[in-house]
Order: sequence, then structure tokens, then C-alpha cells
Amino acid sequence: MVDLLAPSSKSEDAVYGLAEIPGLPAQPAAGPLAALALNLGPRPAATPAAAPTPAAAPTPAAAPEAKPKGPGFLARFKGKSKAAAPASETPPAEGVPPAKPKAPAGPMLLRGKKARNLKFEAPAWAVSALVHVVVLGGLGWMTFSEELKSLPGTLTAMVEKSSAGEAELTPIMADPSGERSTEAVGSIVATTPGGSSGLGTGSGPPSATPTVGVRAAVGERTSLPSIKVAPSLSGMAMMPSAPSRDLGLGGAGGGGKISGDVTYEAKDLGAALNQLTAEILRHLAAHRLTVAWVFDESESMKDDQQAIKEKFDRVSSELRVNVGDDKKAAGALNHVIVGFGDTMNWELDKPTSDPDQIRKHIDRLRVDETGIENTMQALTNVINRYAKSSKDKEKDRRLLIVLVTDESGDDGGFVEEARQAAVSRGVPIYIIGRQSLFGYSRAHLKYVDKVTGDTYWPSIRRGPETADTEILQYDGLHERWDEQPSGFAPYELARIAKDSGGIYFLLPSEETMRVHQREKAYSITTLKEYIPDYKSRAEYLALRDGSELRRSLYEISLMTSPDANPLNKDFSFIYRRHFPINPDTLVPAMLEEGPKARARLSRLLDIEKRLRSLEKARAKEPEKRWQAHYDLMLGQVVAYQVKAYEYLACLDEMVALVRKGELRPKQMPTAERVVEWVIDHSRDRKAPKGETEKKYAEAEALLKKVIEKHPKTPWADLAQDEMNRGFGCQRNEWRHNPRYDERAKLVPKY
Repeated sequence: MVDLLAPSSKSEDAVYGLAEIPGLPAQPAAGPLAALALNLGPRPAATPAAAPTPAAAPTPAAAPEAKPKGPGFLARFKGKSKAAAPASETPPAEGVPPAKPKAPAGPMLLRGKKARNLKFEAPAWAVSALVHVVVLGGLGWMTFSEELKSLPGTLTAMVEKSSAGEAELTPIMADPSGERSTEAVGSIVATTPGGSSGLGTGSGPPSATPTVGVRAAVGERTSLPSIKVAPSLSGMAMMPSAPSRDLGLGGAGGGGKISGDVTYEAKDLGAALNQLTAEILRHLAAHRLTVAWVFDESESMKDDQQAIKEKFDRVSSELRVNVGDDKKAAGALNHVIVGFGDTMNWELDKPTSDPDQIRKHIDRLRVDETGIENTMQALTNVINRYAKSSKDKEKDRRLLIVLVTDESGDDGGFVEEARQAAVSRGVPIYIIGRQSLFGYSRAHLKYVDKVTGDTYWPSIRRGPETADTEILQYDGLHERWDEQPSGFAPYELARIAKDSGGIYFLLPSEETMRVHQREKAYSITTLKEYIPDYKSRAEYLALRDGSELRRSLYEISLMTSPDANPLNKDFSFIYRRHFPINPDTLVPAMLEEGPKARARLSRLLDIEKRLRSLEKARAKEPEKRWQAHYDLMLGQVVAYQVKAYEYLACLDEMVALVRKGELRPKQMPTAERVVEWVIDHSRDRKAPKGETEKKYAEAEALLKKVIEKHPKTPWADLAQDEMNRGFGCQRNEWRHNPRYDERAKLVPKY
């Protein structure tokens, strides 16, 4: 049995397994970490000083296949990689002939003798074709601005120009007035509310991007739930959807004057109800109306239900004052109360105009303990139950739905059924909800066990804002835990509110949620260029898969998802973070993680190479949203290479302390207390700075470019968050009750 703690003559190179990375030059066998190299993986067989792998240790992963000409990871720290070629080697932009050596600067089609030969020797048809090409090309070239003419065709040069204040390839549109708008953009005279060609953006005051500071370490200590954008897709989900139609709610003079607005920022529930009251009155001017109040019955919604009940007096009073006596007598306005979770709850099934009955039944809404919200199916059921068809005698009565929820729902794959039901029956859907999370699905509520005092973070589904995954699904160490708001509504809810001619009211999150600490309403004047695509999933996927850039970014993001998928079946980018404090089990556990960390590092190098190859595709991408995705992903991938290096250095430091007998927790385990080591993000640097300095600088430069190119957006905030939490790793202690897992079964499902 080999002594794992015995001194070794290995170099620091072997500590991080860098000798196995293709193209890595040999390094001196000296340094403060060299003595513990054995613990984190073997050197290549050709290295004479390599010590044998301990018999008790698991078989390490096979080293990546050697690529003789490819630069290794350390080589990337020592100098520039081939992917980041100097500006002088940048290939010319597409459509511009490459310049000849010693040729004068500037575009030149023909020069000297070649031009004369072509003029006198070419046949007439060739001359005619050339003239047409030159004339048409010149007219096309004139349509571009002088700024665009001068742009180089690579991302490196574009970054340099952006930092100097010059225009990007796709200039940012001029912001309109910062004053609050009282209606959605272009909707005040629209005759077709919520047309599918509109953006669905409208009112809401501009506000600054939240300042992202160093967030305190989170004590969740458990893995987040798997991320599933669409848990189940219906048959209609992958079919082209029917276009939105005129809902017939009074035309330009009737209801829905801010129809299709999915960015209506409401500072509180009262503001949302005030606007909702105005909307009900507008619809009521054209038709008799039944308002269906549809409540999410999860535990987290009890506060919202009570708040609506308490404010309903004001709503009903406003409606009584503004509804004429003739309409009151005819019962022009009535209400029903419906709850839903895993199943439907027809709480107040018979329509009534009695406010006392309405308040009473809101109070009686149950708490669904399944944690499942079948939102789309609930909307479809309500429409089928209360909406009148053209054959009904009371065809002048219309249905208006008010959905109150703090989640995106668990049945987003059925959005097309709900949308089709709403559009075909002319039912506008108004939603009182929250911002989606940026690019992923789960937010968390803090729950403290009153018996053990342990903290849990049960999740709720709140996103993403897009039809499918578009950005990385981990933070370089574990599943995403940043809870960055997107500035937009969840995709399914935004799509159905927009196309039905309703409004999505963006309320702030609850005070007790961690996301509330960062959540600000982004200015729509800034985010209008980054708005998600609200087409059907079938149309969205067709556009994405038709673009090399978009398809590649999706595939890379899917690789990093904790979900099992064809691109990530036998490999995970998620690091092991929890380790035992017992040295006898600690060292073998870290020995097992060494090869895995090196494999992740190799994968990240491959991903960076793939991203660098897409620089020209990024330059041609017309949508700012996808440009921002590329910029952020490239910065993150380079930063996560450093994270892999620092993770190994953190493990090595722990082994060194074990060898000295100095690795002891502040509190030792007892019968009522379990203690574990846990590795978290850190701004501290444990790896040799001389080897990591250039890579650190490269990662920071790329992330800062994201902030410069996309200011006051979620991309800028997430890039800042990456820098704030640091590229390093550190060990912490996690103390919890021995019954932690058992008690977790009793945590409420929200």
C-alpha cells in the first residue's frame, strides 16, 4: 500500500494533471505543491518520476488523445493560443478580397495591367456582366454606414474597437424618451390586439441595472432540481400555430388598448389591480363580461390571495361607480373563482356579482400540497367551461381571465392548446406574475426547520424567458444558483398573454426570496433589443437550428445541463463539493476527483476552440440577444478553465494540511451534529500565480467586454457576478443535523 501522504518528487505540473493535456511542455519538478502530486492523479507513462497509483484508488479516467500541434492548458497561461490570433493575422471580412503583399491600402477591384487586359481581351458578355456586378455591388455598399465599412471581421478586433468607443456591427438603436409610457408600443391604434408580429412590450418606467456586489455564501448544501424547460410537449407544441386574430373587443374604441403588453412593470399588487380595473371597464363598454379569477393554489400564493381579497373592495367599488345602472340590472358583469394545482378546484362555479361572495370564496381556496402547477391545462379548462361560442344565445357575453401566480407552471408543453383556445374564443388573459429567471427555471424560497434549525431552499419554477435553453446551465462549479432576473415574463405566460391581447403584470418577488435582493425592473428602452422570441416552439426551433451560431450555443449549453441528455449522457460538468472530514476517506475521495477535473478542463478547452471558430458567425448574427449569449458564454468558458485549475489546487491544499495534521474543522462532529467539508466559490487564489496570471486576465477582459457591450442587461449583471464571486475555490464547513435528509421530506412544496 502506497503512503498517500509521503513526499513526492513530482512537479507542480502533475498536481493539476497538466502533463496529460495535449501539447504541454515539460516543467521543472519544484514548487510548494510538488510533494502532494500523487494524490491528484498519475503522470503520463513516459515520465520517469511518476509514482505508482495506489492500489485502493479508483482507476483514473483515460488521458485525452494527444494532439501534437495543439497548445496545452499551461501553454495558454504562458502565452497566446492559436485561437486568439493577433489582429494582424485576422482574416478579411467576408466579401472583401484579401490584400496582396505590399499593395496600397483600401479596396481595389482592378489594378494596372490586369485591368487593361480585361478591357481589351475579354468578350462582350463578360464586360457586360462585370459592369452589372460593379454597379449593383456599389449600390449595395452605399447602403452601409461608414462605421460598418471599417469594421474587421473577427471578434478580437471588434472587442478592441468597442472599447475605443466605435460602433459595433449591429448598432444599438437610439433609446426613446425615458418618460413612462401609458400604453404599449404602437398598440393604441391597433385593431388587432396582440398580433403575433408585435414584440409585446410596453409600459414600465426605466431603471438602472442593479449593482451586483459580492453575494454572501449560500448555505443550501443540496443539489438544485434538474432543469427542464418543457417537461412534456403536447402534439400541438411542435406544430406551427394559427395566427392571432382580432378579438372583437370594441375595435380601436373598445377594450384592450394596451393589449399584448408583456412587460408592464407594477410596483405592487395595488398598481396591477388599478390597471386591471381599467381594462375590465374597457371590455365592459363593448360586451357583457364574466371575469374568471384563476388562482395558483400553491403554498407560496397564500399572501397574494389574501392581498387580492383585501383590495377587492376597491376594485368592486370602482366597477360599481363606473358601470351604468342599466348594465347592473342586466347583470353585465359577474365573476367566478377558480383554483388549480395538480387538479382543478371550481371554488365559485356559478357567476356572481356579489363582492361578499367573491371575498368569501377567495378565503376558501385550498393549499395544493403536490407542488405541481398545471397552469396551461387550467387555462384551457376555464376557457372551455365559461367562454361562449358563436352558437350560444348569450354570444354578446365574453370571458376575461385574470391568472394570479408566482410560477411559470409545470406543463409549459401545453401552451399551444391554451393559446389556441384563448385566441379562437376571443378570451384575453391578464396575468399577475413575476419576472422569469434569466436562462433557467428555478428560484428558491428559504425554509428553516423549526425542529432542527437546518435551512432548506425548496424550489419554484419561474422560467426561463425563452422557448428553450440558450445559455450555460452551471456556474463553473455547480448548478446555477445566481437567480438572476431576466427582465421578462416566463416564455409560456408571455406568449399566451401577448397573443390573447392581455397584459402580463411584472410584480416584484417576495421579500423573503434571495432573488428579491437583486431584482430590479430593467428599462424596456434598453431591453427592447434583447426581447425573447415568442413564436411557437416549432417556429423557434426551426430558426435556431437554421443558424450555425445559435445551434452551437444551444448544444454547448445543453452539455452543461444537469439533466441527462444525448450530449451529456456519461459526463458531468458539475464538481463534487462535499467531502468527509475523516482523513482516511478524504484523500481517496479527492484522488477520485482529480481525473474528472482534468477531463472537464479538457472539455472546456475544446469548447473555447469551438466558440473561437464561430467569431465570423457572431459578427453576422442579426439579433443582439444571441450576440450577448456568445459574448457571455466565451467569457464564462475561459473563466471556468481557471476554476478547474483552482479546484485542483484547493484539493491539493487540503491534502497538504492533512499531511501536517492541520486540517481540522472548527467544530467537531457530535451525536447531534454532522460536519462536512464543502468547496465553494472564492476570490482567493490558491494555484501558482505565475502560471495562472494570463488566463485570469483573459477571463476578466472578456467578462468586462460583456458589461461594456451590453450595459444594464442581465448579461452584464451575470458577467459582473462571475467576477464578484471569483474564479477560485475555498473550503468551508457545513454543519447540519443527522436527520437532515429525513426532515427534507417534510419541507413544503411550493
